[in-house]
Amino acid sequence: MVQNPLFVLQDIPGKGKGLVASCDINPGILLISETPLFTTESLQDVSTIEQDLAQIVKGLSKDDQRAFLLLHNNFKGEPHPFSNIVRSNGYPLGPSSDIGGIFPLVSRINHSCRPNAQHAWNEELKSMLVHAVREISAGEELTLSYLNGGPSAQRKQILKDNFRFDCACELCCLSTSDLARSDDRLCRAQALDEKIGDPKRVRNNPERALDDCRALRTIYQAEKISDLRLPRLYYDAFQICAMHADRARASVFARRAWQTRMICEGERSAEVANLRKLEADPGRFENFGVTTKWRSKMQDVPYQGDGKEEAFEQWLWRESTKA
Repeated sequence: MVQNPLFVLQDIPGKGKGLVASCDINPGILLISETPLFTTESLQDVSTIEQDLAQIVKGLSKDDQRAFLLLHNNFKGEPHPFSNIVRSNGYPLGPSSDIGGIFPLVSRINHSCRPNAQHAWNEELKSMLVHAVREISAGEELTLSYLNGGPSAQRKQILKDNFRFDCACELCCLSTSDLARSDDRLCRAQALDEKIGDPKRVRNNPERALDDCRALRTIYQAEKISDLRLPRLYYDAFQICAMHADRARASVFARRAWQTRMICEGERSAEVANLRKLEADPGRFENFGVTTKWRSKMQDVPYQGDGKEEAFEQWLWRESTKA
């Protein structure tokens, strides 16, 4: 039985069980902090995984056994039921971790290609945290994304292959014309992201790289993207400015990166702490000042209040330096 003042577990048409907000929820609110029932750290031998999982489950409390066995199995009818429950519900313990964990409550959150929440493993707390990343209305389902964007056909194929369901989220159910426009934007977003990640281009043509960051942010705004892709974008902009010794703009982008990441990961995020240090001193960045093309001082950041917001944005994205 789920007892939480922010949401309830209930049947969702076409999805089975899901979590639904029981009140209005603001961005940045912590929805769930959950330790794993168990992790896959000890599951090394592929030939004995099912047997090893059976022993792990046997060692759980009765309540935890029930919680595990009630989780959805996307591969019903196939051999190795325990392994398939793990395949269907496991979350990696960090973006580059080979170790996964089983989180019964987090696993109740269904997918959306336009999610309203973000999950993140917190190593200090040894817990999976889920935060709201945009305003969620009472009665609205809580959603996470199981993938990293892309056009609708690509998303649907990945979800079908890996999770065995046909996505019918808000984004995938747009009208034909609106979905086509969304797909165009998301294809452009993928192309921009690849360009921004080209280190030679960042060094030799930083103006274009920063323009690409701003174009990508415009797409994210149009697509209502407020998950971890947004702070990553601001961190990319930080790196471009820091590489060319622009302390002023680098500091502002570092601040935007930690502010948006804190919404996704909370105040105790290690990444938030690192970004705050970079805001205070962009010179800490390992590739700071590879060139001095954009050299600036921290005190060069202009005032941005009292109607100066537009001028500040023009300065930040270097529009004011263009002919």
